[in-house]
Amino acid sequence: MKRLFTALLISTFACGMLNAQEFSPIHQPTLTPQDSGTTSGLISVWPVNPQVVWACGRNGTFTVTTDGGQTWNASVVPGAEDLQFRDVQAFSARVAYLMSIGANPTDFRVYKTLDGGATWTIQFENQIPLAFYDGFAFWTPHRGILHSDSVNGVFPDFRTTDGMTWQDISNNMPPALPGEFSFASSGTCVTTQGGRNAWIATGAQTSRESWPLQIKATHGTPMTLRCLARQARVLSPSISVTRSMAS
Repeated sequence: MKRLFTALLISTFACGMLNAQEFSPIHQPTLTPQDSGTTSGLISVWPVNPQVVWACGRNGTFTVTTDGGQTWNASVVPGAEDLQFRDVQAFSARVAYLMSIGANPTDFRVYKTLDGGATWTIQFENQIPLAFYDGFAFWTPHRGILHSDSVNGVFPDFRTTDGMTWQDISNNMPPALPGEFSFASSGTCVTTQGGRNAWIATGAQTSRESWPLQIKATHGTPMTLRCLARQARVLSPSISVTRSMAS
């Protein structure tokens, strides 16, 4: 009888917990309209901290706030008026990278600013006719990786180790599966973890669960690159891949 009473007590307590959770109010975030400073569609956003946030999008447009969104300063990168910026990563109010796409192979570019967007330098300009760059990610302001869909079974990816020049690492990449691609220029399919791990998500007709890759860094420590597909994986307490890729 004592065991039966304990079981009933536990069951009643569990039901009470479920009912409490079921009827607990859902706290929605407070949304405050802000003026982005542009009428161009914005596609990608990168928060540096609660005060500094960068965003970018169509018509070569970028915008940045340094006061937590109270004001935004938008502008157009000279020479990129016909391009779309699909990815942005920034490290301060002054240092940021942009990745562009367009109708021509050379429209896939990486831009960098060191003065808050007053001037921009083209660091990378694609020369591979069928390459389609989907996004980039950085470990530090000087170390990053740029990821493309496969071309003839090869991922023509690049990396930078000095924040200025980009080196071809396609020979380090595993061969692509037939019909394997990443989510089209979303800036969401590649991310970094810690000081040497990178994660890439693939999908399209075929995809894979994971693959490890050792990329020799200039300081001698190999960087591990893994590819994820179709499901979310937690990379660290603060980084996760959350997009579900179609198979």
